Amino acid sequence: MLRQIAFAIGVSSRPVFLSMAALSLVLAGFAGGPAQAAEIDAAKYFKGKTIRLVVDFKPGGGTDIQARYFAQRWGKFIPGNPNLQVNNLIPNPAGRNYVWQSKPDGLTLSFVSSASVGRKMIDPSAIFDTEKFTQIGTHAKRDVVLLVRGTVPYNSIPEARGGKVQITLAEPIGRPEDLTGKLLAVGMLAMWFDVPLKIVTVARSGTSDALLMLERGDVNGWIAGSQWYSLPTLRPGWFKNGFLKPIADIGNPDAPSIPNAEIKMPIPNAVTWLNAEQRALWEGIVIPEVLHGKGIAGPPNMPADITKVLRVAYLKALKDPEFAKGLVRIQRQPVSVIPGEKLQKMMISYTAAFKKQVSNYKKIRQQVYDRYFKGIKMPTIPTKIAGKIKSIRRGGRLISVGGFGIKISGSRTEVTIDGKAAKRKTLKVGMSCKVKGAMRKGKYEAKTVKCK
Repeated sequence: MLRQIAFAIGVSSRPVFLSMAALSLVLAGFAGGPAQAAEIDAAKYFKGKTIRLVVDFKPGGGTDIQARYFAQRWGKFIPGNPNLQVNNLIPNPAGRNYVWQSKPDGLTLSFVSSASVGRKMIDPSAIFDTEKFTQIGTHAKRDVVLLVRGTVPYNSIPEARGGKVQITLAEPIGRPEDLTGKLLAVGMLAMWFDVPLKIVTVARSGTSDALLMLERGDVNGWIAGSQWYSLPTLRPGWFKNGFLKPIADIGNPDAPSIPNAEIKMPIPNAVTWLNAEQRALWEGIVIPEVLHGKGIAGPPNMPADITKVLRVAYLKALKDPEFAKGLVRIQRQPVSVIPGEKLQKMMISYTAAFKKQVSNYKKIRQQVYDRYFKGIKMPTIPTKIAGKIKSIRRGGRLISVGGFGIKISGSRTEVTIDGKAAKRKTLKVGMSCKVKGAMRKGKYEAKTVKCK
């Protein structure tokens, strides 16, 4: 899993895959540092200080979990071994706004979930110019894959042109302004290739919600991100046995999709399907959205010497086998790195491309909304569910009853069997159960489970 790490280096816009040995050469290249960097006593500067990693999301989410992983382990790679702590500032982009206005001393950094290129141009709550942040680096690709059930008769977006079988997606949108990123990209492809697409609205759409709707047949499509890598664990066999298949790879074409544990990406990147006019729009609107995933950035105008120290420490941590292995386990996808110096140039380039298309961005967003958003609400999961247990996973933590996936909490769920209190691990396939529950943090969790 850790044999290769993807790096974007040099003047080429296309990343290449480097071994750990090659990564050592990249680090060696920092020995001289940037010409404008004055040397500092880094150990003396950082010793006894605290670096804050600011996150734009609530505690417990994927970005927050990764930030806390770095907070616990990254310090030993930084000279002086400073303390690190995570601060959560919401709603997004409150965290980046805060870092944007912070002192550029290397002690306040933004732990980001994506590039957010051009955010200020389309979001009045953003006060920052993304390209002016000091980029430390990124360690994750922003994969975006349109998946459909195997019963859908198309193997790619071009094959769906003028098709009769509708692709149905469920997304938490209610107005054109909600159409951004991956959903806007899918809408653009559908519009350009005359794909029979319908977008219905749900209150929220986490991974567990999406998988449940796919299992029940409420929808036959889903736009996945890093789940491309985690689904073989979450739903073993879904790819291998053809229950789900990718029909569009919408990720950064300069960072090709890596095979997951079951299949390789069977289709080329979506950019290869576009004509010159479409490609110009795509490169200005979509590519900036998928430029990269998780990463670290500092305030603008950070001193070159401090920037150099943090960039080197970042690469050293990702080169460390133990650190990298743990990170792969946390983020459920391979480590894919773009060093800060290269990323800085990419942010400037893609911001310029996005700026040229801002007016088209708003027009296309409205067109996609008018054509594919139907305003139909999906049925909600009932508070009461009855039926036989069809499957049990993770020692009773997850069960399936009546076609619904149900989470069983060890502390919040009351389980009884034949009227007697029982542990969740004693539940068996085939038992008849009555369940009462509700949605909690994007998952249906049982309050009571009465079985016999």
